[in-house]
Amino acid sequence: MSIFVDLHAVAAKLSSEDNRPICACCGKGRLVMIDERPDPNFGILGMFQQTLKCDSAECGNLTIV
Repeated sequence: MSIFVDLHAVAAKLSSEDNRPICACCGKGRLVMIDERPDPNFGILGMFQQTLKCDSAECGNLTIV
């Protein structure tokens, strides 16, 4: 059973990486979250501000959502 648990863990990790959004700047790389903090304006309401970075070596664009 341990093999099936390990395979399931690997499959779950791979599927989450495939669902990352594509960079709007270059259209090639995928966005990776590098920072998350409370929103400066709406943090008191539980909103967060995320900083995403393109994983393409040529781009590296930062996007704040």
